Amino acid sequence: MTDSRFVRLLWIHLALTVALTAASVAAIFFPSYSDTLAVAYENEPENGLLGNVLVSGIVLVPLFLAWLTGLVGLFFFKRWARSLSLYVTLFGLIISAFLGPFLYSGLEASLFDASSILWGFILALSYYSSISARFEG
Repeated sequence: MTDSRFVRLLWIHLALTVALTAASVAAIFFPSYSDTLAVAYENEPENGLLGNVLVSGIVLVPLFLAWLTGLVGLFFFKRWARSLSLYVTLFGLIISAFLGPFLYSGLEASLFDASSILWGFILALSYYSSISARFEG
């Protein structure tokens, strides 16, 4: 694994994340699911972390900023970036259990899955490939 390939993977992950965000915003205005499903989703009780705007902001905004900091650190091969990115990912997995249900379009689900798989690949490469030496310097 070369430095440039690793950085290219980071850029692809970032592009997938931006595309996922754009698809999520577009799905608000142009939903790709039936009205019946949309009504059923709206009738779901507001439980979970997202039900309280203040609590979700207190938890999710710092989590997003930590993820972004870790991502930027990975671009510059900073030693702390691997650990921060790993801890943010683990914390995000724990928090996701308390977010409640979500309704995704097919495009959103595909982009989310691709982005998640690539992120796992990036984290694994940063620890268990020849590129890991760049983070230890």
